[in-house]
Amino acid sequence: MTQPFKITLRNDYAFKRVFGVEENKDVLQDLLECILDIPPETIAGLELLDKEFHKELLSEKLGVLDIKLRLKDGTFVDIEIQNRWHFDFPERTLYYWSKMYNEGVKQGQDYTKLPKCITINLIGEGFNKNKRLHNKYVILEQDTKEPLVSKLEIHILNLEKARLLKEGQCKDNKTKRLLNWLKFIETDNPEVRKMLAETSKVMAKANDKIIVMEMSPKEKWLYDSRMKYENDRASCISEGYREGVAQGISQGAYQNKLETAKMMKLEAFDINMITKMTGLSIEEIEAL
Repeated sequence: MTQPFKITLRNDYAFKRVFGVEENKDVLQDLLECILDIPPETIAGLELLDKEFHKELLSEKLGVLDIKLRLKDGTFVDIEIQNRWHFDFPERTLYYWSKMYNEGVKQGQDYTKLPKCITINLIGEGFNKNKRLHNKYVILEQDTKEPLVSKLEIHILNLEKARLLKEGQCKDNKTKRLLNWLKFIETDNPEVRKMLAETSKVMAKANDKIIVMEMSPKEKWLYDSRMKYENDRASCISEGYREGVAQGISQGAYQNKLETAKMMKLEAFDINMITKMTGLSIEEIEAL
């Protein structure tokens, strides 16, 4: 009998297999209800916009396997999970939000018709801005806290914090549900997931999906492929990109420059930014 392997939903492939598929839209809805201040009936009408996995390409180091969706009121939501917090993540998530917002522009359209856009970022470890479980960033007037516009929301959820919190520390039932979901996503312990699944029917459904994945050699290969990609990307950023910004990339590290530029291209960085950070020419970057 095939021995199950341990899964954590911090792996973006596993996360999307559970939350980003049509048959589990009720699971995704339940998670979103704990995060967003939006009526449940609006979330219930969500439409998944990218349901394809392109599994045959996963071994070729695709970029982020995020979950894109549209709510009943036209709001766009992008959900991404990251094992580690990187120093450039605030700029990166704002860039992805701006791309999503910009894609809503149609020629001759009134700007007021642009859709609301929300990014949700689940961070495995290293978030250092504060010790909150759930951060919601919007555009406010500095002194009065009056919102300028309601069309920007960036949520950051701290999985590391969730591991340490107890249910009794939650201020209300919504926060308690969110905490349970984050613990469920963070852990790689099947017994912990089983215990959490006993508190919710939709969480039990998600756990059943994971159990099926754990018994599949093919799913294990795809899971491991994404884990390797994440480790390689983290290494590339820390050893190439970050050192290049702080100290300058040494003369003999041309290959590191190429690897850094390649990873930045996969993450959809602007080509001028890649040039600035690596010192490579536009021609060299375009050839990658």
